[in-house]
Amino acid sequence: MDGAKGRVSRSLLWMLSASICGTILLIGLVAAAVSFWFAFEEARDLQDDELREIAWLVSPGNAKFLSSQGGYKPVDEPEMRIWVLKISKLSTHVVTPDLSLRVPGELSDGFHTIQSYGQSWRIYIRTLDEEYGLAVAQRTSARDEIARDSALRTLIPLLAVIPILVLLSGLLIRILLRKVQELSAEVDKRGDSDLTPIAAAEVPTEIQPFVNATNRLLNRLLSVLAQQRQLVADAAHELRSPVTAMTLQLENALASEAVPDTVLTRLAPLGTSVTRMRSLVEQLLLLAQQESVQPIASHIFDAKAVVIDALGEIFPFAESKGVDLGLDVAEALQLRGSEQDFLALTRNAIDNATLYTPTGGKVDVRLYRNGNDAVFEVEDTGPGIPEGELTRVFDPFYRVVGSGQPGSGLGLAIVRRAASRLGGQVSLHTFSSDGRTGLRFTYTQALPNV
Repeated sequence: MDGAKGRVSRSLLWMLSASICGTILLIGLVAAAVSFWFAFEEARDLQDDELREIAWLVSPGNAKFLSSQGGYKPVDEPEMRIWVLKISKLSTHVVTPDLSLRVPGELSDGFHTIQSYGQSWRIYIRTLDEEYGLAVAQRTSARDEIARDSALRTLIPLLAVIPILVLLSGLLIRILLRKVQELSAEVDKRGDSDLTPIAAAEVPTEIQPFVNATNRLLNRLLSVLAQQRQLVADAAHELRSPVTAMTLQLENALASEAVPDTVLTRLAPLGTSVTRMRSLVEQLLLLAQQESVQPIASHIFDAKAVVIDALGEIFPFAESKGVDLGLDVAEALQLRGSEQDFLALTRNAIDNATLYTPTGGKVDVRLYRNGNDAVFEVEDTGPGIPEGELTRVFDPFYRVVGSGQPGSGLGLAIVRRAASRLGGQVSLHTFSSDGRTGLRFTYTQALPNV
Protein backbone atom coordinates (compact mmCIF):
# COMPACT_ATOMS: atom_id res chain seq x y z
CA MET A 1 0.00 0.00 0.00
CA ASP A 2 2.84 2.40 0.91
CA GLY A 3 4.60 1.51 -2.35
CA ALA A 4 1.48 2.36 -4.34
CA LYS A 5 1.25 5.74 -2.59
CA GLY A 6 4.92 6.37 -3.37
CA ARG A 7 4.39 5.62 -7.04
CA VAL A 8 1.40 7.95 -7.20
CA SER A 9 3.26 10.78 -5.45
CA ARG A 10 6.18 10.48 -7.89
CA SER A 11 3.97 10.45 -10.97
CA LEU A 12 4.73 13.43 -13.22
CA LEU A 13 1.15 13.39 -14.52
CA TRP A 14 -0.22 13.38 -10.98
CA MET A 15 2.11 16.14 -9.78
CA LEU A 16 1.37 18.40 -12.75
CA SER A 17 -2.38 17.81 -12.52
CA ALA A 18 -2.45 18.34 -8.75
CA SER A 19 -0.27 21.47 -8.81
CA ILE A 20 -1.92 23.19 -11.79
CA CYS A 21 -5.49 22.22 -10.91
CA GLY A 22 -4.87 23.08 -7.25
CA THR A 23 -3.49 26.48 -8.25
CA ILE A 24 -6.48 27.14 -10.49
CA LEU A 25 -8.85 26.12 -7.71
CA LEU A 26 -7.07 28.26 -5.08
CA ILE A 27 -6.80 31.34 -7.30
CA GLY A 28 -10.39 30.84 -8.45
CA LEU A 29 -11.66 30.72 -4.88
CA VAL A 30 -9.63 33.81 -3.90
CA ALA A 31 -10.89 35.62 -7.01
CA ALA A 32 -14.44 34.58 -6.16
CA ALA A 33 -14.10 35.93 -2.62
CA VAL A 34 -12.63 39.22 -3.86
CA SER A 35 -15.29 39.50 -6.55
CA PHE A 36 -18.01 38.87 -3.99
CA TRP A 37 -16.62 41.55 -1.68
CA PHE A 38 -16.33 44.16 -4.45
CA ALA A 39 -19.82 43.35 -5.78
CA PHE A 40 -21.26 43.52 -2.26
CA GLU A 41 -19.67 46.90 -1.58
CA GLU A 42 -20.71 48.20 -5.00
CA ALA A 43 -24.30 47.17 -4.34
CA ARG A 44 -24.26 49.00 -0.97
CA ASP A 45 -22.86 52.11 -2.64
CA LEU A 46 -25.66 51.97 -5.21
CA GLN A 47 -28.18 51.67 -2.40
CA ASP A 48 -26.66 54.74 -0.72
CA ASP A 49 -26.95 56.59 -4.01
CA GLU A 50 -30.58 55.52 -4.18
CA LEU A 51 -31.29 56.99 -0.71
CA ARG A 52 -29.51 60.23 -1.67
CA GLU A 53 -31.40 60.54 -4.98
CA ILE A 54 -34.73 59.99 -3.24
CA ALA A 55 -33.86 62.65 -0.66
CA TRP A 56 -33.10 65.21 -3.36
CA LEU A 57 -35.98 64.29 -5.68
CA VAL A 58 -38.78 64.36 -3.11
CA SER A 59 -40.48 67.74 -2.78
CA PRO A 60 -41.17 68.61 0.85
CA GLY A 61 -44.33 70.45 -0.16
CA ASN A 62 -45.94 67.34 -1.63
CA ALA A 63 -47.19 65.45 1.40
CA LYS A 64 -48.09 62.28 -0.50
CA PHE A 65 -44.40 61.46 -0.92
CA LEU A 66 -43.73 61.75 2.79
CA SER A 67 -44.22 58.51 4.69
CA SER A 68 -44.89 60.39 7.89
CA GLN A 69 -47.61 62.62 6.37
CA GLY A 70 -49.08 60.54 3.54
CA GLY A 71 -50.50 57.97 5.84
CA TYR A 72 -49.16 54.58 6.74
CA LYS A 73 -49.92 51.97 4.10
CA PRO A 74 -48.79 48.41 4.92
CA VAL A 75 -46.81 46.62 2.16
CA ASP A 76 -46.17 42.96 1.42
CA GLU A 77 -42.52 43.20 2.49
CA PRO A 78 -42.31 45.87 5.16
CA GLU A 79 -38.64 45.09 5.88
CA MET A 80 -37.81 46.26 2.33
CA ARG A 81 -39.63 49.60 2.68
CA ILE A 82 -37.84 52.93 2.27
CA TRP A 83 -39.11 55.58 4.68
CA VAL A 84 -39.17 59.25 3.65
CA LEU A 85 -39.64 61.37 6.80
CA LYS A 86 -39.85 65.11 7.47
CA ILE A 87 -38.00 65.79 10.68
CA SER A 88 -37.95 68.88 12.90
CA LYS A 89 -34.65 70.21 14.10
CA LEU A 90 -36.46 71.47 17.22
CA SER A 91 -37.84 68.04 18.27
CA THR A 92 -35.74 65.33 19.82
CA HIS A 93 -36.95 62.64 17.47
CA VAL A 94 -39.42 61.49 14.81
CA VAL A 95 -41.14 58.09 14.91
CA THR A 96 -42.54 56.23 11.88
CA PRO A 97 -46.24 55.35 11.87
CA ASP A 98 -45.53 51.63 12.35
CA LEU A 99 -43.27 52.45 15.31
CA SER A 100 -40.31 50.64 13.73
CA LEU A 101 -37.95 53.63 13.40
CA ARG A 102 -37.08 56.47 15.78
CA VAL A 103 -35.02 59.19 14.04
CA PRO A 104 -33.09 61.60 16.33
CA GLY A 105 -33.53 65.27 15.37
CA GLU A 106 -29.90 66.26 15.95
CA LEU A 107 -28.40 64.20 13.06
CA SER A 108 -26.22 66.14 10.63
CA ASP A 109 -26.56 66.02 6.87
CA GLY A 110 -25.28 62.94 5.11
CA PHE A 111 -25.31 59.22 5.76
CA HIS A 112 -25.73 57.63 9.17
CA THR A 113 -26.15 54.11 10.52
CA ILE A 114 -28.28 54.04 13.67
CA GLN A 115 -29.89 51.49 15.94
CA SER A 116 -33.62 51.75 16.60
CA TYR A 117 -35.85 49.32 18.42
CA GLY A 118 -33.19 46.62 18.14
CA GLN A 119 -32.66 47.01 14.37
CA SER A 120 -29.96 48.67 12.31
CA TRP A 121 -30.97 51.44 9.87
CA ARG A 122 -29.17 53.33 7.10
CA ILE A 123 -30.30 56.98 6.94
CA TYR A 124 -29.57 59.93 4.66
CA ILE A 125 -30.29 63.38 6.15
CA ARG A 126 -30.94 66.49 4.04
CA THR A 127 -31.54 69.93 5.57
CA LEU A 128 -34.55 71.80 4.15
CA ASP A 129 -34.32 74.98 6.21
CA GLU A 130 -33.38 76.09 9.66
CA GLU A 131 -36.31 74.27 11.18
CA TYR A 132 -36.92 71.16 9.09
CA GLY A 133 -34.98 68.41 7.41
CA LEU A 134 -35.66 65.32 5.31
CA ALA A 135 -34.67 61.75 6.31
CA VAL A 136 -34.65 58.78 3.91
CA ALA A 137 -34.12 55.47 5.74
CA GLN A 138 -34.03 51.72 5.07
CA ARG A 139 -33.30 48.71 7.22
CA THR A 140 -29.66 47.55 7.00
CA SER A 141 -30.75 43.87 6.93
CA ALA A 142 -32.81 44.50 3.80
CA ARG A 143 -29.97 46.39 2.15
CA ASP A 144 -27.48 43.60 2.99
CA GLU A 145 -29.83 40.94 1.63
CA ILE A 146 -30.19 42.79 -1.67
CA ALA A 147 -26.43 43.41 -1.88
CA ARG A 148 -25.66 39.80 -1.00
CA ASP A 149 -28.04 38.44 -3.65
CA SER A 150 -26.54 40.75 -6.24
CA ALA A 151 -22.97 39.72 -5.31
CA LEU A 152 -23.85 36.03 -5.39
CA ARG A 153 -25.20 36.39 -8.92
CA THR A 154 -21.81 37.69 -10.03
CA LEU A 155 -20.18 34.55 -8.59
CA ILE A 156 -22.23 32.06 -10.62
CA PRO A 157 -20.22 32.40 -13.89
CA LEU A 158 -16.89 32.35 -12.02
CA LEU A 159 -17.79 29.33 -9.88
CA ALA A 160 -19.03 27.52 -12.99
CA VAL A 161 -15.77 28.22 -14.87
CA ILE A 162 -13.48 26.91 -12.10
CA PRO A 163 -14.41 23.17 -12.40
CA ILE A 164 -14.39 23.46 -16.19
CA LEU A 165 -10.84 24.89 -16.09
CA VAL A 166 -9.74 22.16 -13.70
CA LEU A 167 -11.10 19.40 -15.95
CA LEU A 168 -9.66 20.96 -19.11
CA SER A 169 -6.26 21.41 -17.47
CA GLY A 170 -6.16 17.77 -16.38
CA LEU A 171 -7.20 16.63 -19.87
CA LEU A 172 -4.64 18.84 -21.62
CA ILE A 173 -1.84 17.68 -19.31
CA ARG A 174 -2.74 14.05 -20.01
CA ILE A 175 -2.77 14.70 -23.77
CA LEU A 176 0.52 16.60 -23.73
CA LEU A 177 2.24 13.89 -21.67
CA ARG A 178 1.00 11.13 -23.96
CA LYS A 179 4.34 11.20 -25.78
CA VAL A 180 6.09 10.19 -22.56
CA GLN A 181 3.68 7.27 -22.16
CA GLU A 182 4.28 6.28 -25.81
CA LEU A 183 8.05 6.29 -25.23
CA SER A 184 7.59 4.17 -22.11
CA ALA A 185 5.41 1.67 -24.00
CA GLU A 186 7.96 1.53 -26.84
CA VAL A 187 10.78 0.70 -24.43
CA ASP A 188 8.64 -1.90 -22.63
CA LYS A 189 7.96 -3.71 -25.91
CA ARG A 190 11.64 -4.24 -26.60
CA GLY A 191 13.33 -7.54 -26.05
CA ASP A 192 16.02 -8.17 -23.48
CA SER A 193 18.81 -7.67 -26.00
CA ASP A 194 17.37 -4.71 -27.90
CA LEU A 195 19.54 -1.77 -26.85
CA THR A 196 19.06 0.37 -29.96
CA PRO A 197 18.80 4.13 -29.26
CA ILE A 198 15.38 5.65 -28.61
CA ALA A 199 14.11 7.74 -31.52
CA ALA A 200 14.16 11.38 -30.41
CA ALA A 201 12.76 13.00 -33.57
CA GLU A 202 9.28 13.81 -32.19
CA VAL A 203 10.20 14.02 -28.51
CA PRO A 204 9.26 17.30 -26.74
CA THR A 205 12.19 19.65 -26.10
CA GLU A 206 11.93 19.29 -22.31
CA ILE A 207 12.23 15.48 -22.51
CA GLN A 208 14.94 15.37 -25.18
CA PRO A 209 17.90 15.76 -22.73
CA PHE A 210 16.63 12.74 -20.78
CA VAL A 211 16.22 10.71 -23.99
CA ASN A 212 19.71 11.73 -25.15
CA ALA A 213 21.21 10.72 -21.80
CA THR A 214 19.37 7.38 -21.99
CA ASN A 215 20.71 6.77 -25.50
CA ARG A 216 24.26 7.49 -24.34
CA LEU A 217 23.78 4.99 -21.52
CA LEU A 218 22.47 2.40 -24.00
CA ASN A 219 25.52 2.93 -26.20
CA ARG A 220 27.83 2.37 -23.22
CA LEU A 221 25.91 -0.80 -22.32
CA LEU A 222 26.21 -2.02 -25.91
CA SER A 223 29.95 -1.48 -25.82
CA VAL A 224 30.36 -3.32 -22.51
CA LEU A 225 28.14 -6.21 -23.61
CA ALA A 226 30.00 -6.49 -26.92
CA GLN A 227 33.30 -6.76 -25.03
CA GLN A 228 31.87 -9.42 -22.71
CA ARG A 229 30.43 -11.42 -25.60
CA GLN A 230 33.70 -11.22 -27.48
CA LEU A 231 35.53 -12.38 -24.36
CA VAL A 232 33.21 -15.39 -24.00
CA ALA A 233 33.51 -16.22 -27.68
CA ASP A 234 37.31 -15.95 -27.62
CA ALA A 235 37.58 -18.02 -24.44
CA ALA A 236 35.29 -20.73 -25.80
CA HIS A 237 37.16 -20.78 -29.09
CA GLU A 238 40.51 -21.04 -27.36
CA LEU A 239 39.23 -23.88 -25.16
CA ARG A 240 37.81 -25.78 -28.10
CA SER A 241 41.13 -26.93 -29.52
CA PRO A 242 42.72 -28.28 -26.31
CA VAL A 243 39.46 -29.95 -25.26
CA THR A 244 39.18 -31.61 -28.67
CA ALA A 245 42.80 -32.77 -28.44
CA MET A 246 42.22 -34.05 -24.91
CA THR A 247 39.15 -35.96 -26.07
CA LEU A 248 41.04 -37.61 -28.92
CA GLN A 249 43.95 -38.57 -26.69
CA LEU A 250 41.60 -40.01 -24.08
CA GLU A 251 39.73 -42.00 -26.73
CA ASN A 252 43.01 -43.36 -28.08
CA ALA A 253 44.12 -44.32 -24.57
CA LEU A 254 40.83 -46.08 -23.86
CA ALA A 255 41.04 -47.94 -27.17
CA SER A 256 44.64 -49.08 -26.61
CA GLU A 257 45.07 -52.71 -25.61
CA ALA A 258 48.30 -51.87 -23.79
CA VAL A 259 46.54 -49.86 -21.09
CA PRO A 260 45.82 -51.96 -17.98
CA ASP A 261 42.23 -52.41 -16.83
CA THR A 262 42.92 -50.53 -13.60
CA VAL A 263 44.02 -47.49 -15.60
CA LEU A 264 40.96 -47.75 -17.85
CA THR A 265 38.77 -47.79 -14.75
CA ARG A 266 40.45 -44.61 -13.55
CA LEU A 267 40.16 -42.95 -16.96
CA ALA A 268 36.41 -43.62 -17.37
CA PRO A 269 35.26 -40.77 -15.03
CA LEU A 270 37.78 -38.52 -16.75
CA GLY A 271 36.11 -39.31 -20.07
CA THR A 272 32.74 -38.26 -18.68
CA SER A 273 34.19 -34.97 -17.41
CA VAL A 274 35.89 -34.26 -20.73
CA THR A 275 32.63 -34.94 -22.59
CA ARG A 276 30.78 -32.50 -20.34
CA MET A 277 33.55 -29.94 -20.81
CA ARG A 278 33.33 -30.33 -24.58
CA SER A 279 29.56 -29.91 -24.49
CA LEU A 280 29.91 -26.78 -22.36
CA VAL A 281 32.44 -25.26 -24.77
CA GLU A 282 30.17 -25.98 -27.74
CA GLN A 283 27.21 -24.35 -25.98
CA LEU A 284 29.29 -21.32 -25.04
CA LEU A 285 30.35 -20.94 -28.65
CA LEU A 286 26.74 -21.25 -29.82
CA LEU A 287 25.52 -18.71 -27.23
CA ALA A 288 28.31 -16.26 -28.14
CA GLN A 289 27.49 -16.68 -31.82
CA GLN A 290 23.81 -15.95 -31.23
CA GLU A 291 24.56 -12.82 -29.22
CA SER A 292 27.08 -11.38 -31.66
CA VAL A 293 25.59 -12.13 -35.08
CA GLN A 294 22.59 -10.17 -36.36
CA PRO A 295 19.49 -12.30 -37.07
CA ILE A 296 18.53 -13.09 -40.64
CA ALA A 297 14.97 -11.77 -40.91
CA SER A 298 14.27 -12.32 -44.61
CA HIS A 299 14.95 -16.08 -44.82
CA ILE A 300 12.01 -18.46 -45.20
CA PHE A 301 12.60 -22.07 -44.08
CA ASP A 302 10.66 -25.29 -43.55
CA ALA A 303 10.00 -25.59 -39.82
CA LYS A 304 8.87 -29.23 -40.11
CA ALA A 305 12.16 -30.30 -41.68
CA VAL A 306 14.16 -28.51 -38.96
CA VAL A 307 12.16 -30.21 -36.18
CA ILE A 308 12.72 -33.64 -37.79
CA ASP A 309 16.48 -32.94 -38.03
CA ALA A 310 16.63 -31.89 -34.38
CA LEU A 311 14.67 -34.97 -33.33
CA GLY A 312 17.06 -37.16 -35.32
CA GLU A 313 20.05 -35.74 -33.46
CA ILE A 314 18.52 -36.42 -30.03
CA PHE A 315 16.94 -39.79 -30.85
CA PRO A 316 20.09 -41.94 -30.20
CA PHE A 317 20.47 -40.38 -26.77
CA ALA A 318 16.78 -40.92 -25.95
CA GLU A 319 16.96 -44.54 -27.13
CA SER A 320 20.04 -45.25 -25.02
CA LYS A 321 18.31 -43.77 -21.99
CA GLY A 322 15.06 -45.69 -22.52
CA VAL A 323 12.91 -42.60 -23.13
CA ASP A 324 9.98 -42.81 -25.58
CA LEU A 325 10.57 -39.88 -27.97
CA GLY A 326 7.57 -39.17 -30.22
CA LEU A 327 6.79 -36.65 -32.97
CA ASP A 328 3.46 -35.20 -34.06
CA VAL A 329 3.58 -32.81 -37.05
CA ALA A 330 0.21 -32.11 -38.63
CA GLU A 331 1.40 -30.09 -41.63
CA ALA A 332 4.42 -28.41 -43.11
CA LEU A 333 4.86 -24.89 -41.79
CA GLN A 334 7.14 -22.16 -43.05
CA LEU A 335 8.75 -19.62 -40.74
CA ARG A 336 10.78 -16.49 -41.31
CA GLY A 337 14.18 -16.02 -39.64
CA SER A 338 17.41 -17.95 -39.20
CA GLU A 339 17.15 -21.70 -39.73
CA GLN A 340 20.16 -22.20 -37.47
CA ASP A 341 18.44 -20.30 -34.66
CA PHE A 342 15.32 -22.46 -34.96
CA LEU A 343 17.46 -25.62 -35.06
CA ALA A 344 19.30 -24.52 -31.89
CA LEU A 345 15.96 -23.78 -30.22
CA THR A 346 14.31 -27.10 -31.10
CA ARG A 347 17.41 -29.22 -30.45
CA ASN A 348 18.09 -27.72 -27.00
CA ALA A 349 14.41 -27.89 -25.99
CA ILE A 350 14.15 -31.57 -26.95
CA ASP A 351 17.55 -32.39 -25.45
CA ASN A 352 16.65 -30.66 -22.17
CA ALA A 353 13.35 -32.59 -21.91
CA THR A 354 15.04 -35.90 -22.70
CA LEU A 355 17.84 -35.26 -20.21
CA TYR A 356 15.47 -34.73 -17.28
CA THR A 357 12.97 -37.46 -18.18
CA PRO A 358 13.69 -40.68 -16.25
CA THR A 359 14.04 -44.10 -17.88
CA GLY A 360 10.68 -45.36 -19.09
CA GLY A 361 9.34 -41.81 -19.40
CA LYS A 362 7.95 -40.12 -22.46
CA VAL A 363 8.76 -36.98 -24.47
CA ASP A 364 6.24 -35.74 -27.04
CA VAL A 365 7.25 -33.20 -29.70
CA ARG A 366 4.54 -31.32 -31.63
CA LEU A 367 4.48 -28.69 -34.36
CA TYR A 368 1.12 -27.29 -35.39
CA ARG A 369 -0.73 -24.19 -36.56
CA ASN A 370 -2.81 -22.13 -34.13
CA GLY A 371 -4.58 -19.39 -36.06
CA ASN A 372 -1.85 -17.19 -37.55
CA ASP A 373 0.84 -18.67 -35.31
CA ALA A 374 3.11 -21.70 -35.51
CA VAL A 375 3.41 -23.54 -32.18
CA PHE A 376 6.28 -25.86 -31.23
CA GLU A 377 5.70 -27.88 -28.06
CA VAL A 378 7.76 -30.36 -26.07
CA GLU A 379 6.08 -32.30 -23.25
CA ASP A 380 7.99 -34.54 -20.90
CA THR A 381 7.05 -36.72 -17.93
CA GLY A 382 10.05 -35.65 -15.88
CA PRO A 383 10.04 -34.29 -12.32
CA GLY A 384 9.12 -30.79 -13.50
CA ILE A 385 10.29 -27.45 -12.13
CA PRO A 386 8.95 -25.57 -9.08
CA GLU A 387 6.61 -22.72 -10.04
CA GLY A 388 8.94 -20.10 -8.58
CA GLU A 389 11.81 -21.19 -10.84
CA LEU A 390 10.00 -21.55 -14.18
CA THR A 391 11.29 -18.20 -15.42
CA ARG A 392 14.75 -18.38 -13.81
CA VAL A 393 15.75 -21.54 -15.68
CA PHE A 394 16.12 -19.40 -18.82
CA ASP A 395 19.02 -17.52 -17.20
CA PRO A 396 22.54 -18.61 -18.23
CA PHE A 397 24.16 -21.22 -15.91
CA TYR A 398 21.07 -21.47 -13.70
CA ARG A 399 20.18 -25.03 -12.73
CA VAL A 400 17.45 -26.37 -10.46
CA VAL A 401 18.94 -27.60 -7.20
CA GLY A 402 18.63 -31.34 -6.68
CA SER A 403 17.92 -32.25 -10.31
CA GLY A 404 20.63 -34.91 -10.23
CA GLN A 405 21.38 -34.52 -13.94
CA PRO A 406 24.61 -33.28 -15.57
CA GLY A 407 24.45 -30.07 -17.53
CA SER A 408 25.78 -26.56 -17.88
CA GLY A 409 22.59 -24.53 -17.44
CA LEU A 410 22.99 -22.99 -20.90
CA GLY A 411 20.45 -24.98 -22.90
CA LEU A 412 17.36 -22.90 -22.10
CA ALA A 413 19.39 -19.67 -22.21
CA ILE A 414 20.29 -20.57 -25.82
CA VAL A 415 16.61 -21.34 -26.46
CA ARG A 416 15.48 -17.93 -25.16
CA ARG A 417 18.14 -16.09 -27.13
CA ALA A 418 17.21 -17.94 -30.34
CA ALA A 419 13.52 -17.19 -29.72
CA SER A 420 14.31 -13.49 -29.29
CA ARG A 421 16.20 -13.39 -32.59
CA LEU A 422 13.35 -15.18 -34.34
CA GLY A 423 10.75 -12.83 -32.88
CA GLY A 424 8.85 -15.56 -31.00
CA GLN A 425 7.85 -16.25 -27.40
CA VAL A 426 8.86 -19.13 -25.13
CA SER A 427 7.23 -20.36 -21.92
CA LEU A 428 7.33 -23.27 -19.49
CA HIS A 429 4.28 -24.71 -17.70
CA THR A 430 3.52 -27.75 -15.62
CA PHE A 431 0.68 -29.92 -16.97
CA SER A 432 -1.48 -32.81 -15.90
CA SER A 433 -3.56 -34.74 -18.44
CA ASP A 434 -4.44 -38.37 -19.27
CA GLY A 435 -2.96 -39.49 -15.97
CA ARG A 436 0.39 -37.91 -16.81
CA THR A 437 2.15 -34.98 -15.18
CA GLY A 438 5.22 -33.16 -16.28
CA LEU A 439 6.54 -30.04 -17.96
CA ARG A 440 5.43 -28.41 -21.20
CA PHE A 441 7.74 -26.17 -23.23
CA THR A 442 5.97 -23.91 -25.75
CA TYR A 443 7.38 -21.72 -28.48
CA THR A 444 5.05 -19.50 -30.52
CA GLN A 445 5.95 -17.52 -33.64
CA ALA A 446 3.78 -15.65 -36.10
CA LEU A 447 3.53 -17.21 -39.53
CA PRO A 448 4.91 -15.03 -42.34
CA ASN A 449 2.68 -13.47 -44.98
CA VAL A 450 3.99 -15.34 -47.97
